Amino acid sequence: MNDSKVTRRQVLVLGGITLGVAAVTVAGPGTAWAAAAAPADVTLVPVGASPVVVLPRVGVQPAAFPRQLAVQVRHAGTDLPAGTQVAVTYDPRLYSPLPGAVATAGDRRVRATSAVTTDPKTALTTCTVTFTEALPAGSEPVVVVGTAFPVLYPRDLVAGPADASAAVGHRHGKPRGRRSLQPGRPHSFGGVATPWGLEVSGVWNRHAWANGKRWYYYPARITLDSVGPGTAPVPASFSVALDPQVVSDVKIVSARLNNKAYDAGVRLLSVTRTATLFETRWTTRARLKSGDRLDLGLEVRTRKPSGDLPTVKHPTVALIDMGNHVTQRQTGRTSMSRSDSAWT
Repeated sequence: MNDSKVTRRQVLVLGGITLGVAAVTVAGPGTAWAAAAAPADVTLVPVGASPVVVLPRVGVQPAAFPRQLAVQVRHAGTDLPAGTQVAVTYDPRLYSPLPGAVATAGDRRVRATSAVTTDPKTALTTCTVTFTEALPAGSEPVVVVGTAFPVLYPRDLVAGPADASAAVGHRHGKPRGRRSLQPGRPHSFGGVATPWGLEVSGVWNRHAWANGKRWYYYPARITLDSVGPGTAPVPASFSVALDPQVVSDVKIVSARLNNKAYDAGVRLLSVTRTATLFETRWTTRARLKSGDRLDLGLEVRTRKPSGDLPTVKHPTVALIDMGNHVTQRQTGRTSMSRSDSAWT
């Protein structure tokens, strides 16, 4: 915690954070401040960028949580003595802590230590940051503890997520006046909803030239699996991006839904051709329900380059225009690609 080379700007860039606006008054930092309560001008200000969405379970509103576990201690008329502590409590299912919490004041690093504990009864984690130096009034230190991480399917529905909170105290006493760090819930998060999600997978073919010494992969089949529990809010749509030096045309020639022949209503939306990119964008009429599997067969026309290629566009298939991303589950498989072509 004493690396003077890490500046406050670097800390803020590290967390991608900006100061919030909701200040909360906290009770006193213990024995170094007389009386049972802290001076009224000691406040905690949540620090963070736009909130992240958490999907608690089926049939409830998506919840808003702070993107960063970070607070600023404002104390315009009060010194912070050595031993002042900032304790941030959070749900470990939602946040990844920094290897060591970071505290800054102005453009310098504040000397501090940090310790992490977990309450066996609540399963909540608390990171306690202790300032090992005194800070004069108006220093306004910022403490950064961790950041939200994307929880992937099937663990992405977090039942009963616990609010993040913070308190200020002193190492000789218990922090008091704990206040929530929860951000306001944006209207864009919508109302009661059922989460949904899709996974992209498929089968690749290899096109070879130069006596088999050069090759390029392209998709021969695209599979879209619906993980549910809700139905996708819009028809399945996707893009296929390939290298125009190797591929001249792409068509969708067959469709099967749950292993049965299916009229998917596949329609080409647009084509982009440049010297380095051949991309087609497609939509279907299939609104996939939980457990549905849509298999699409491709017919791909290839070229035979005369030799090495100066560069290559790796093949990629990705979901596009799928609508309500707030309730879309983080499957971690909304695209597929290969980077093992041999072109030089």
